[in-house]
Amino acid sequence: MNKHEDLFSKIKVRKFPNKNYHAIWHNLKTVRLGKGVASELEPDRSEFYDVGINTRCNAECPFCYVSATNKGTDFQDICETWKKWMATFPEDKQVESTNVIVTEKPFQIAIGSTGEPTIHPQFCEFLKTVYDSGVVPNYTTNGIVLSDESTSLARNILEYTSKYCGGVAVSFSNPVLRERATKAVNNLLSLSDVKVNIHHIISDNKSVDEFLKVVEEYGKNIYYHVLLPLMPSGRSKEGLQEGTWEYLEDVLYKDSWKYKNVSFGAHFINQLEKSNKIKTWMYPAESLSKNIILTKDCVKITPSSFNLKPIKEINL
Repeated sequence: MNKHEDLFSKIKVRKFPNKNYHAIWHNLKTVRLGKGVASELEPDRSEFYDVGINTRCNAECPFCYVSATNKGTDFQDICETWKKWMATFPEDKQVESTNVIVTEKPFQIAIGSTGEPTIHPQFCEFLKTVYDSGVVPNYTTNGIVLSDESTSLARNILEYTSKYCGGVAVSFSNPVLRERATKAVNNLLSLSDVKVNIHHIISDNKSVDEFLKVVEEYGKNIYYHVLLPLMPSGRSKEGLQEGTWEYLEDVLYKDSWKYKNVSFGAHFINQLEKSNKIKTWMYPAESLSKNIILTKDCVKITPSSFNLKPIKEINL
C-alpha cells in the first residue's frame, strides 16, 4: 500500500469551537471553515509545527538564523519522544463508513527548524514514526546529502521520503551550495508523489532576479517557491534592503500569471498587510503554528524557529 492509498487519501478534521476553529485537511491541503478568523490555538494543539531534531548542520551558511554548526547536537531518542507525545492526544476517531478522521493531532510538521535534519542518524526512522502516528512529515534541507544519490545514505533518505513524506523544501540561497542544491532538487523530482519546494531568501534586488531565473528554469515542476526575507538573526546581521520589497512586489504584480506557485514566509506579513498589489488571506502570525524542539523525553514548544524561548514544555 503506498502513502496515497493510506494516510494521504484520508480526510482529517479538527474542531476547537471555543477558538472559532474548524479545519479540514486532505492530501496536504487545508481548508478552514466558518466566519472570521480563528483565535490563536493552544501551543500543544497547533495545526502545524516546525520541528527541530538537532542543532547540527553541514553547511554553516553565513545567513543562518539559528547559527547551526558542525559542532551542534543531534537530539537523542526523537522517535520515542514523538511517540510518547502523540500518546497524550485523544485517540483519532474514524467516522463510520467513511475515510474521514476526527483528530486533535497536528495535520503536518516540517522538520529542520534548528539544524540540518538529513544528517541526524535517526532521520529516516523519524519520518516513518511521524507518518505512522497519523501526522504527515515534511522537511527542509540544504540538499548536501541528497545531492549524491550514489551514497547509501542519500538513497535511503530518498526511499523513505518517497514512502512517507508529503513534501521537501530545498534552500537555494547559498551560492556556494547551489550546484548541490540543484542536484538535490532534481533527485527529489524523480520521486513520485513528493511535492518539491524551493526556499529563496530575499535580501536585495539581485536575490529577486536570481529567484526569477529559478522560477523560469523549473516552470510548473516546483510545487511552491517560498520567499523568505533575510532577517538580522543568528549569523546574519543584516535584513531586507530598502527598496527590495517594492522591486519584488512590482515584478510579481506585473506578471502575476507567471507566479501562481509563489508563496511568502510569515516574516513578510508586515509588507503584505500594506500591499495594494499582492492580495493574500492572512492569519495572525504564529496563531495556527508553533515550533518544537524535540529533546529526549521533552517537547519544548516555542513561538517560532526565530524565537526559541519555550512557551510550554511537555515532559514525558
